Amino acid sequence: MNTQAKHIVLIDDDPDMREAIRMVLEPLGYRLTCCATGAQGLSVLRQDGADLLLLDIMLSTPTEGIDLCQSMKGDPKLRALPIIMISAVGQTTGMDIALEAGGGVLPAELFLEKPLEAQVLRDAVQRFLSNKE
Repeated sequence: MNTQAKHIVLIDDDPDMREAIRMVLEPLGYRLTCCATGAQGLSVLRQDGADLLLLDIMLSTPTEGIDLCQSMKGDPKLRALPIIMISAVGQTTGMDIALEAGGGVLPAELFLEKPLEAQVLRDAVQRFLSNKE
């Protein structure tokens, strides 16, 4: 990886999940900004920018992450930012969210199901950020 640390913004309301993702990604040299709310994350993205967004689907409402993702894809300054959505919503609802994401229903580049496997997360992040070298 190059010496300029790639900036990842994580928006997830679960403090344990934020810490677990931090422990997986920071040792790889990524700069991680963790946000507990969509509003806080959007503020960071607009102010500091990012190379990648990791976004939980269910934040303060069951669809806040999806709503945020859709509004970002309509924003000229944020639409090119790759988004990986993460959630346990598939376990909760029985929906195949990965299929929904791949079928264009969800406006994200990738969906990862919680609980996250560390290597799957690392591989997904590296795949998106290696394109930004």
